Amino acid sequence: TSGLFTTVTFKVSCETQFGDTLVVTGNAPTVGSWKPEKGLKLETTPGDYPLWTGKVQLHTGFSLEYKYALLREGNVMWEEGMVNRTLRTSNELLVVNDGWFNGIRVDVQTTPLNDAPENSKNQSSRAKTRGSTDDVKGVGSKGSEVPDFGVVIVASLLPLRAWRENDAWAFEWDYSRAGAKLSNPKRNFKYVGWVGVEVAPKEQETVRLELIAKFRCYPVFLDQKLAYSVFDVFCQSILSPVFHHIIELAEEGSESCWKWDRWHEYEKVNKIFSDSALTPVAQGGPYVPGDRVWVLDYEMMLVPHYTVRKMPAATIGFSFLSVFPSTEVFRVLPVRIELLCALLCADLISFDLFEYARHFLHCCARLLGLEHRSRRGLIGVDFNGRRVNVRCGLIGFDVARTRELRDTSDVRVLKAQYAKEHEGKTVIVSCDKCDRLSGISLKLTAFESLMRSSSHVWYGKLVLVQLMRKPYSTYAAQTLLKGQQRELDLIHELADSINASYPGSVKIIDPHEESPKVRAAYFSIGDLYLNTSVRTGLDWSPFEYVMCRETQMNPLCVSEFLGCSRVLSGSFSINPWNVDCVVDAVEKALQLSSSERVHRLKRLYQFVANYDIDRWVQSILADVWAARKDSREDRDVGTLAPGLGLGPDSRFLRLEASCVYTHLDIPEVVEKYKRSSRRVILLDYGSAYAPHSLVGNLQVDARRYGARGATPSRPDQDFIELVKGLSQDERNTVFLLSSQEKSMVKEWFAKDNWEQFWANLGVTAENGCFYRWGKPHWESLVNDLDLSWMAKAHKVLRTYTDRVHGTYIQEKSCSIVWHYADCDQDWGAMQARELTDHLEDLLENHEVDVIPGQCRVEVRPKSINKGVAVELLLRSIEQKKPVDFVLCVGDDRSDEDMFALIRDRQRFIEQENCAVYACTVGLRPSHAGYYLSEMAELRQLLKALQDKSISANRSYSTTDLQLLDRHTDSGRSARASFSPVSGVSGVRDRKTTTLEGLLE
Repeated sequence: TSGLFTTVTFKVSCETQFGDTLVVTGNAPTVGSWKPEKGLKLETTPGDYPLWTGKVQLHTGFSLEYKYALLREGNVMWEEGMVNRTLRTSNELLVVNDGWFNGIRVDVQTTPLNDAPENSKNQSSRAKTRGSTDDVKGVGSKGSEVPDFGVVIVASLLPLRAWRENDAWAFEWDYSRAGAKLSNPKRNFKYVGWVGVEVAPKEQETVRLELIAKFRCYPVFLDQKLAYSVFDVFCQSILSPVFHHIIELAEEGSESCWKWDRWHEYEKVNKIFSDSALTPVAQGGPYVPGDRVWVLDYEMMLVPHYTVRKMPAATIGFSFLSVFPSTEVFRVLPVRIELLCALLCADLISFDLFEYARHFLHCCARLLGLEHRSRRGLIGVDFNGRRVNVRCGLIGFDVARTRELRDTSDVRVLKAQYAKEHEGKTVIVSCDKCDRLSGISLKLTAFESLMRSSSHVWYGKLVLVQLMRKPYSTYAAQTLLKGQQRELDLIHELADSINASYPGSVKIIDPHEESPKVRAAYFSIGDLYLNTSVRTGLDWSPFEYVMCRETQMNPLCVSEFLGCSRVLSGSFSINPWNVDCVVDAVEKALQLSSSERVHRLKRLYQFVANYDIDRWVQSILADVWAARKDSREDRDVGTLAPGLGLGPDSRFLRLEASCVYTHLDIPEVVEKYKRSSRRVILLDYGSAYAPHSLVGNLQVDARRYGARGATPSRPDQDFIELVKGLSQDERNTVFLLSSQEKSMVKEWFAKDNWEQFWANLGVTAENGCFYRWGKPHWESLVNDLDLSWMAKAHKVLRTYTDRVHGTYIQEKSCSIVWHYADCDQDWGAMQARELTDHLEDLLENHEVDVIPGQCRVEVRPKSINKGVAVELLLRSIEQKKPVDFVLCVGDDRSDEDMFALIRDRQRFIEQENCAVYACTVGLRPSHAGYYLSEMAELRQLLKALQDKSISANRSYSTTDLQLLDRHTDSGRSARASFSPVSGVSGVRDRKTTTLEGLLE
């Protein structure tokens, strides 16, 4: 068996309790097939603990997905994290060092089988170390080898502080910015962003070269007016309030009022940033082929769209450092569709909390009709034939740099100064952004209530120090925005009122006075940290306070609406709107004994001390790395779809390596069409060929204007002319296949308007149940259908329709459909799943299929589908002469039976000179081997085929005419043989049957 199996040794470190069992389980039977109780049990020794090891044999070339799990007293404790660990076995011995439980892989050691030593000592001496960039989808953990791919970080502002010095610009890292906290000289990080100040054109080149050389920062130069309009007004005053559930878009005269000019400026700036990020190194830019692009926060939401528009193969990660609103709030934005589609151009989207990720997924479902699914910890949005991964994980905290700042001499001096100033007093410290979402007025109200109710205890002994931080998103403004200034004035007014009654009890540190050193000094003397924000996402202040009071373990009272409150275990969680709740929590926290503090806060301080931002960076880079195949696999994928449209609605698509997709070559099809003598053209009709055509099967245009579902449209004149032109060629048989009702299709293709074309034109309705071809009336494809099940199904559907408002039942001749596009999407989807199970159980003894679709559930006989109709059509035509050209085009799930038939039909496989094209409009998972990007390409193809038929008809020779006469006779006899059948199920099961058997 040498070479058939690979021996894999797993190593992981984990601290356990007595009686615990550590296992590894995954998608292979030898590791339990995702059943922890049957997984590979790992072992340890007193000398090796906490290192656990275990060996297993796996098939060579197998792609393993796995996780570690801890079995404790009958409970299963899985590793945290959204992404499974992955490993691909090869003809080698593998030793996988996965670091710590819940951690990131360190490395993989490999030894070729033909060089495998007989003992472990020789094995370790011969083993070579290979990073995870080879067969393993991941990157090294902290302290391991640096990933071999570069990362271009795109943020609205470079993580630098700029000032004038000796008539020149000077720069240093600004660690209040998220980008600076990500900086690590060991990583190949490159930063793209605005420099933060307006630089004169004559100085720009000098500044650019300096920033690249010293900081690896690639500046984007914007004039102050444009930067202010986009970052301060549009992002801070329009997007940020909406994202924090504050709707003020209609307030005329305010900065929050929606104006399209500002949106266009936002588009312009995002385009500039994207172009800068993709500028190659040879032209002075940061991008090297193979680099990953990492975009930060809502100021840059259109960058993924513009990036893939310019470079479709780019791998993009997007991190939201802010909150994401619920669907009911997000949908008020006039550009909601553009923003969602732009974000979905990324390969990975990261949120701090699952609450924000859930809001995003609901927006995708309700506004775009996109489905999401979770599989063993992975959440993905299925978008145009690919999977956009969504992960949740709070951004890490820069532990080392905070400790370093805390221990500097400047901070020690300030700490001594502040301690002397507040000697003998209990200090409550707080640090918030200067905006209304921080809830500072609620905090001062609660503090005043505390002083009033317990003045005999705290009068002259308690002080609240409120540090006011300039909002992160205030970039170009030289002063606070109007709303921020109003909030600051209100805070001072409340503070003065409290100090009038209780002198010296409130101290306000204004934004221009606050600095990292001042903040660290006050945190170092604070006895309690208090936060009363009403809705805030990213905020490092509680973590900074914990590190500054690391030895004392002082308590925290934090708002339950603070983004990081979920991980601050041991802190007092408060509702800032309940003043009594805040007062009680503060009193309890201040009265904690030393032993109670240690017992309550030990886990919190351990978590903060170990939750380093470097660990978070490694985790998210591993997910970004795994979001796309490496460059070698990219080259094997095939053609990438071109962009659709010009606005942010366009999506640029990438094919997975397992898909066999080729963009349909129109000139090649036209040439094959020209050389063929017996052609069949199969066109699905019902949605894609309607005037308001869909792109990638998404109803973007309709949903932008409030439509909730597609309404079938009458054929437009251009489409009618194309079909008529193709039907006039005697070598063609054109068939239009629709899933719509017969009455509707009959109205579309009225007898009077199409009489002269029926010789070479056929139409089906209701997925092939009814057809018209060469005869003046409609016929049924299958006779004697058993429809006794419809009464039972209708009764159940009526129950669900009464229960779910906005749903309705569509009854067809041989099928019945339950639609829920106009109801609440979550409620409708939940009921649809229940309905599907209910119908499958109820109709188990009937020959029917229950088919869940896009906002619908359909029940129809198993013998009815487009594949059956197409098979009968092809066999009827081939009775006299083989078909040598087949073009089959569709755009939705109901066409998959037809595509699968065309793909697997044995006669086409054996017939070498037959050109067969099964094509889908809009790239998606399909049995079709070809795709067209949009409806315009299909119309272009049909027009080219029509023109070729017209030009050929004008130059027929006598021989051609005789050949056409024979084809015409063959067509008439074939149509005579295309008669109703009963019990057709062989096509559905992909079984080949004779035409005689079908016609019995």
